[in-house]
Amino acid sequence: MAVSHVFYRGILTWLWVFKNEWSTCPLSWTTFQGPLQMAEPMLSLRVAAKPVAARNPVSRRPSRKHAPIRSRASAVASSGVASPASDEPLARLKGVELRRASDGQTVDAASIVPSSGRVVVPFLTQFADFDSWELAQKLVDDIPRLDAEGVTLVAVGIGSVEAAVEFSRRTNFPSDRLYCDETAAAYEALDFAPGFGREGGELGWIGEKLPFVNGYAKLLVMCAGIGSPGTLGAVFGGYLGSKDRDPIFRAGSNYDNPTIRKLMDATLGGGYQRPFELATLRLTNMTEILSNWEDLAPADDNLLVQRGGSLVFQDGACVFRHDDAGILGYCPEERLVAKALSDDPAAPPDAVATLHAAAADRSANVDDLYESISAMEKAKKGDRRVNGDELNGKWRLVYTSGTKKVAANLNRAGFGGSYFPVPAVQSFDVASGRIRNGIYLGPIEFFFDGPFVWREKLSMLEFTFTRVSLALGPLGPVSFDIDDGKWDAVKAAEQSASEGQGKVEKGKGSKPGANPFFKFVYTDDKCIAARGRGGGLAMWAREGEPETDA
Repeated sequence: MAVSHVFYRGILTWLWVFKNEWSTCPLSWTTFQGPLQMAEPMLSLRVAAKPVAARNPVSRRPSRKHAPIRSRASAVASSGVASPASDEPLARLKGVELRRASDGQTVDAASIVPSSGRVVVPFLTQFADFDSWELAQKLVDDIPRLDAEGVTLVAVGIGSVEAAVEFSRRTNFPSDRLYCDETAAAYEALDFAPGFGREGGELGWIGEKLPFVNGYAKLLVMCAGIGSPGTLGAVFGGYLGSKDRDPIFRAGSNYDNPTIRKLMDATLGGGYQRPFELATLRLTNMTEILSNWEDLAPADDNLLVQRGGSLVFQDGACVFRHDDAGILGYCPEERLVAKALSDDPAAPPDAVATLHAAAADRSANVDDLYESISAMEKAKKGDRRVNGDELNGKWRLVYTSGTKKVAANLNRAGFGGSYFPVPAVQSFDVASGRIRNGIYLGPIEFFFDGPFVWREKLSMLEFTFTRVSLALGPLGPVSFDIDDGKWDAVKAAEQSASEGQGKVEKGKGSKPGANPFFKFVYTDDKCIAARGRGGGLAMWAREGEPETDA
């Protein structure tokens, strides 16, 4: 075996078990800066769209009583979260050769999508990739329901026919529904992300300027979260688990682990995704992948970093598209199936219902959540539901999209921000004009207090912090003043304006937006949403009455 393969296996094993440890410290420098712009706090803790384990077909609710989807009218297309209807994907695939795993037959890539009916096509990454294994394993449980509803499921992966056969055997994904693309020509035709260090990807100049940097090194970089949005958060989430998600291991599912399931049921209870449960599935897959690397990996190691995506077609037109942003950035199985079975896969989500679902139990998909908040922001000011008095309260940070740089890639990358993984709470006391912003981890309470002003015409809450406090259980809090004096100019200008003594001065300290701020796009008694000074979107869920130093 090549030395590079041995090195890769050893380092990758270590990385996947431990790589999240350094990135998850809640009191990093970002924590100290983040409270000033909580719309994009602690970017190192980004988490991907929440996955929900595939359900055992026998335990699903009965199918809806309606005609098969094949007979429905075409829907409008959606890309990641939204895009115009298009038959362009099929046009791009014409002339690209794929090979069918079941018999090795060469076929035109466009021919795998019939000209009529509903078709789901996940373009998996290479056959030795964790993404491909997870998504394929979950979709196996969905095949009976999709078939019953008249939806065709076929998949494409990167590698040889032999690798596809091995992949099919180990994941139980049917070989007659699986196609292989040895050179990733279809992926290039569809403009999926090429991955770190390749032309068109993050630091794409590496391929030309540093040709000695092979695909294994590039993959390790992506595993560390560089050029791979959401990867570290997805890994972190696998260890942490979630009370709001279904358990991973369930009796009768394609990827059940009875021993681990029974042990977790006995020690951690059931009915939710237990800590380390998803990480256990990934470790199991990793062990099997690395043990059979030579049989699964593509011949061209540069294709190790090539990303894929998932498309839903109706009568030959693409009606939904998700582009994988990074490692573990595949379209969640439950979202893909829901889109495939929906009456209109391109229909925008109900914005208010989506925010309420996210606030209640984080059940809304983050792509839908991003689209909903963005739609609220784009609405005419008179149509927005924003009331400054409704900000009064204590609010738990639920969702963030990240900074301007991250947000700029959300739609095209299929990475709609993340649910915030640690308890972060914001309080607005409207009567006193005071704000508190804190991180709460068990007995540790770390929070900032300060004043704010509400700019009604701009729907903007501008604030600063004048005190930082730290408490450890019954000890503390110990507080320190951090006032820089600039807020006095803002407050004086606001007071002059409110007393009819003229408009706000144009000085640096008093200009609207000179300090950290939130521009709110929605408020009600359940949730609030805003864009921060750094350009990111955020949403909070109401927890109760405000707690500040007022």
